[in-house]
Amino acid sequence: MYLPSATESAVQKENTTNKEVHRKNKEKQKQDNCMATVDQKVTIDCPWSIYSTIIALTFCIPFNAKHSLLSAGKRKYVQVCVQNLSELCFQLSDNSLKNSADCTDLQLVPLNPETQQVIYSKQSIFFVWELKWTKELPLSLQCLFSVSFCPSTSEPQSFTLKPFTYEFQVENFFTLYHVKTEIFPPLGAEYCKTGSLCSLEVSITRLVDLSEVDRDEALTESD
Repeated sequence: MYLPSATESAVQKENTTNKEVHRKNKEKQKQDNCMATVDQKVTIDCPWSIYSTIIALTFCIPFNAKHSLLSAGKRKYVQVCVQNLSELCFQLSDNSLKNSADCTDLQLVPLNPETQQVIYSKQSIFFVWELKWTKELPLSLQCLFSVSFCPSTSEPQSFTLKPFTYEFQVENFFTLYHVKTEIFPPLGAEYCKTGSLCSLEVSITRLVDLSEVDRDEALTESD
């Protein structure tokens, strides 16, 4: 989305050649917004003029998205985290996650509320889908996440925004380890009590042999 700046526009109208002032204003605007930005330039040519007018536009990216794969026993879930990078509040609706491969043996069951959600400035909202399959899981899953958004104001909006989309791919989503934990009370006691020393037992069972790539990543990314 494009957030216009009145001060910057006035400077451009008064002196379009003063690039230093324009650069400082744009840097100050980026610091104030604290959003990821994309700079574009639009050239306007008029048939009755030999000169071209260059207009600099700064588009602010309102959201940042990331995904993760969750596993609980034999059940698997895909989680998408949407973070609001702007100073504005938005209304989110119509979230969806689709498989680009159109695999009929695989279903993405949404576990999200169907009502609209308000995402405030610097807040993150999580969306979760459960993976259900009838035969075997595919080797990779190409996903496209989409959610509609609009500024959260009481005034009616006279414009429409395209949905925010996030495309990602999930590979090698096999369950490698099964982790089980249990806390035991002290010897001779029936329950765990505050102030008493209890033992924590952690059982880790490897279910699938690691490939060479996974083994290298496990050695470099874990402490």
